[in-house]
Amino acid sequence: MSSKMNMIPFISSYEDIRTEMNRDLLYRLESRNDRTFLGRPLYYRINIQLITTEECPFHCPFCLERQNPMEGNNDFPVQIESLKRVLYEHPDARLTITGGEPGLYPRHVEDIVDTYKNNSNGVFCSINTAGYSIDLNGMAHINLSYNDFVRQNPDKFPGCTVQTVLENPSVEYIKNFMRMNADSFSFRFLSGLSKKEYPVDVWNELQNDSEIDIHTFRIGDFFVYATFDYAGKHARVTLGDMWQQKHNDYSDGYSNIIIHPDGRVATNWR
Repeated sequence: MSSKMNMIPFISSYEDIRTEMNRDLLYRLESRNDRTFLGRPLYYRINIQLITTEECPFHCPFCLERQNPMEGNNDFPVQIESLKRVLYEHPDARLTITGGEPGLYPRHVEDIVDTYKNNSNGVFCSINTAGYSIDLNGMAHINLSYNDFVRQNPDKFPGCTVQTVLENPSVEYIKNFMRMNADSFSFRFLSGLSKKEYPVDVWNELQNDSEIDIHTFRIGDFFVYATFDYAGKHARVTLGDMWQQKHNDYSDGYSNIIIHPDGRVATNWR
């Protein structure tokens, strides 16, 4: 299932998804031959995650960065140089600026965005934030975290995507959540580093709901997502299986790039 679909096939169990993840990885390892200083990129528009800092004023207990802190202090100049080096070989990459809380350092975020604009084809840049600083407005697309522990008003970040984390998402919950005063939403499965059989009902519910218009469904090497419209608003449901990615045999291939707070460049969330 390496290509995108405009419908969601029936999924009987999470094993179906895990099987497709393995098939997608095998397909990419067999078909991607271009090389960079990191190995063989398995996606043409690869995703870069730049972790500006581990610091965050909030205490969301499900945050992977808090539960499994990454090593290294913030080194902003090295982060910028690492980003330039990566973009030199990946000009079509998508960039997500994340943390910790990037809003603690808005001027550095602005430098990152300028570096991305000046050294890439500008495909897409976004900032993951809990809404700590409105100074981030206008720099790039805002993904505003909203959950039981952080509840910033989306009106303070015009045009943002409101994103939340759910352990067992349902269509009923998604519809109710989308009554919020925003036009774009992102729902993510609560994920961890241990092996888990994730629930699959939400995928079948999305396909069978007459009020939901499916745009895209995709299973990749460690992720599943669907995009859709409901009540004139756009949404995405994503599952990122961190255990699957950690245990995939990528050989010399990589499906995403991480720039750590100390500027170290890594792949596959390792």
